[in-house]
Amino acid sequence: MKKQEVLIIESRSDQDIYDGRGEGETLKRILQLQGVNAKSIEAINEKMLIKALKVAQRENIKYVHISAHGYDRGFALTDDAIITWRDLDRLAWPILRGKCICFSSCSVGNGAEELFILHKSFCNAIIAPTRDISWGEGLVAYSAFYHRAQLREKSSIQNVKVMNHIVGAGTFRVIESPYVSHTYTIG
Repeated sequence: MKKQEVLIIESRSDQDIYDGRGEGETLKRILQLQGVNAKSIEAINEKMLIKALKVAQRENIKYVHISAHGYDRGFALTDDAIITWRDLDRLAWPILRGKCICFSSCSVGNGAEELFILHKSFCNAIIAPTRDISWGEGLVAYSAFYHRAQLREKSSIQNVKVMNHIVGAGTFRVIESPYVSHTYTIG
């Protein structure tokens, strides 16, 4: 079996769970159809988030995809705990060093660069929305992003332009690390 290259960490609200809304398992299945091995973990509280982040330590994980309700100051877990950028730095550095973080979380692209103020080497790059997005928009946009991430001649900046073409100009942005700012080909 191929090693996982994409780790999906999802934390839906209790209402999302009740209504059957989310993207983790669907995105995992789409990635598998594209020949990319992915793992999806539901993190309902900080304890489960820490366990999921430990999976990200595997050297073959290149992308950590966080799907949760978001804000410019962080994102929410199922138990309503807010993980601020300072909290994420405390929980995930240096675990995410050398990875690319993809957020499917409303508006986190308006504040996630704070992670690089806390640690220049927090991760290699962050891809995140700058406005409220629906689960469907995130799923469609990231399906295209990860499909293009399989092509060596494509860059993350080009891939985000395609995401924005699909769901609306300026929806997603790339925040590059001032330390090391490259992303990876997968598959």
